[in-house]
Amino acid sequence: MSIACLLVPSLALTCELVERPQLVGRPVALADEAGLRVYEATPEARQRGVQDGMTLREAVALCPALAVLEQRPARIIHAAERLVEAVEQVSPLVEEVEPGVVLADLVGLEGLYSDTEQLAEALLRWAPRELRPQLGIAEERFTAIAAAATAGYTPESPATQAEPDPRGVFDMSPAPQLDKARLAQAQLDGTQAGGTQSGGARSSGAPTDGATARAAASEQPQRWLRIAPGHSADFLSDRPARLLPLDVATLAQLALLGIRTVGEFAALPRHAVTAQFGLPGERAWLAATGVDPTPVRPKPFARERVIEHSQSEPPIVTREAMALHARQLLLRAMRHPRAAKRLARFVRLRAVTEDDHLWEKQQTLREPTGDRDRLHVVLNTLIEYSEFPGPIAHMELELGGLTNEQGRQTGLFIDHARRREQLDDMVRQLKARFGRSPMTQIVEVEPWSRLPERRFALMDYDP
Repeated sequence: MSIACLLVPSLALTCELVERPQLVGRPVALADEAGLRVYEATPEARQRGVQDGMTLREAVALCPALAVLEQRPARIIHAAERLVEAVEQVSPLVEEVEPGVVLADLVGLEGLYSDTEQLAEALLRWAPRELRPQLGIAEERFTAIAAAATAGYTPESPATQAEPDPRGVFDMSPAPQLDKARLAQAQLDGTQAGGTQSGGARSSGAPTDGATARAAASEQPQRWLRIAPGHSADFLSDRPARLLPLDVATLAQLALLGIRTVGEFAALPRHAVTAQFGLPGERAWLAATGVDPTPVRPKPFARERVIEHSQSEPPIVTREAMALHARQLLLRAMRHPRAAKRLARFVRLRAVTEDDHLWEKQQTLREPTGDRDRLHVVLNTLIEYSEFPGPIAHMELELGGLTNEQGRQTGLFIDHARRREQLDDMVRQLKARFGRSPMTQIVEVEPWSRLPERRFALMDYDP
């Protein structure tokens, strides 16, 4: 085991249904930010013809009982942050691919968890129960994401069904609270009677109806799926092509070419995919063949930060009041023990309105600073040239990338060591802005080789 993916499908819609439990089981659609088209829909709405991207007028015409909800970005961001914090309780190397999709590097955790089942139980136990996350574990990054998406199969969504493998390669295992036989029945939707094995769980001899399967699935929706090493390509072969790490335009082009599954995409020649879709296409091809070279990239300086909050009652309606609240948050953040006598590399200011709309700005500083007046000028600039979605009820300030560097003293003669220090500091600044080091260095690998391309290698420069 190498990488785990904790996934909440339809995170935005899930956050709304958590707040409105009376809508569970009914046709519900979530509107986009413009309030004109369907962003996500429940399985009950899809059964009535509602699809993502269609206009709300068309959706209501197809399903008159459709309940249309408005997006609340602040709740989505808060739920995504809770999911990241949950995974950080198990692994120190965590990457948020997008809200609701979190990756964790599992290398080195064998001493804490004796087997995969204990590790999966720990990840699901720390995750917010009301979000109903799904877990996939595999050797490759893309395979883990696809496994997490497959682990959420329900009888209402047959497109994501994981077919039982007679060799036991795909180990589908539920959370410990759910009986394995009942979960196997829910996975098979009562279509097979007797003796079909999936990950060590064997369904009973009597067939089950759809109601029993749905009851078994709803009792404990948190499931996990592990892909055995060396079987990623077999598992991915019948997955839908929409899971590939490509942009929307490229996926639409694949659909026009008749490529519906990951296996069909992997069957294409690598050089042809690279020539047509460039470097992103080549990376997607490697992922489709079970050789995903992309590592888990944690957010830089995730633990070197200070966050302060403030609640406003009544809500803030003027820029002057917002600047005053930002200054108070800055004073509190700089008095925090973690930020004492340290410098910040970037500043992030977030504001939430009464109806949970979100405004957020981040500024990466040219040089680390602990000057209160300079940081206050940065905050005032962010506030002055921004448009807010409404009265502000909650504010959050983050000072990130905290460092112990206190000052600089230039000498009469700048030696090589000083230049290297300046280069390293510049790379750290770029890493704080872009999330990874954009600089590379030439490293000697096999100087005795007769082939020039094997003597040296190009690697990321990460001081």
